[in-house]
Amino acid sequence: MIVKKYKIGEVVLEIVSQSDFQNAEPYSLFLYDGEQCDYRVNLDFSSALPKKIENPFYVSQDRVYVVENGALHCFFKSRDNAEEYYARRISDGKHISIVIDEQYSDMLRADVMFSLVGIEEIVAENNGCVLHSSFIEKDGEAVLFSGPCNIGKSTQANLWRDFAHATVINGDKTFIFEKDGTFYASGMPFSGSSKDCLNRVVPLKAVICLEQADCNFAQRLGSMQSFYKLYKNCYPVPFSRDLTDKLIDFVQKLSQNVPVYEYACRADESAVRYLERELCPMQSL
Repeated sequence: MIVKKYKIGEVVLEIVSQSDFQNAEPYSLFLYDGEQCDYRVNLDFSSALPKKIENPFYVSQDRVYVVENGALHCFFKSRDNAEEYYARRISDGKHISIVIDEQYSDMLRADVMFSLVGIEEIVAENNGCVLHSSFIEKDGEAVLFSGPCNIGKSTQANLWRDFAHATVINGDKTFIFEKDGTFYASGMPFSGSSKDCLNRVVPLKAVICLEQADCNFAQRLGSMQSFYKLYKNCYPVPFSRDLTDKLIDFVQKLSQNVPVYEYACRADESAVRYLERELCPMQSL
């Protein structure tokens, strides 16, 4: 039996598997050897996954959800054959069971395991959110660049690394949570095409919602506009009303307590200098 623990933000997952699985970076950066355990995940193989799901209550592009005996079952569709399912996840409180079809045994890797475990649901259960964003650390604080794909999140993060000595923590996703009245940004073992990924937890200074423009202009948003911008870029949990309500409540609180800016900007050093003056007007003098 193989037991490995991973800590993301303040949440610890204990993975129990009958077989060892590959654990290359960035996943190895999140290994944890302490006593804490919030979720126990059992990983196994089977040859008995169903070929057809009866009476699903939610269907997305790559998965199907059903409830059986009070537990949530999620079936993951095969990319090669839409009529087949390569894995099943059963979530029952703090216990998660993942079964992978035997013919996909070569998929027993940390990246696949994390894609199956339901991290967005776990984050929502723990009063947090996963924001589609590039995450930099500057002077011990986190600044997140958020927006849709190809808006320039990684570009702005890299500009801050090049011209403001910032550290890029993650180029694609950020776990945001609250502890003792302070909001924190945490790295995650998912970094998209940027490949920037570090395991750090940093107090959250601001979220920057990006637009592309020929000149730089930023404005701080009110709480209602902030909520709309943030929620639109959060990873949703649409199959669960309870988790959706938790996510909405958290994003509302986040939008009321952390500065959110709408920033139309260029893709050059001037964008860094302008935003520096907005975020730290006294320091930039």
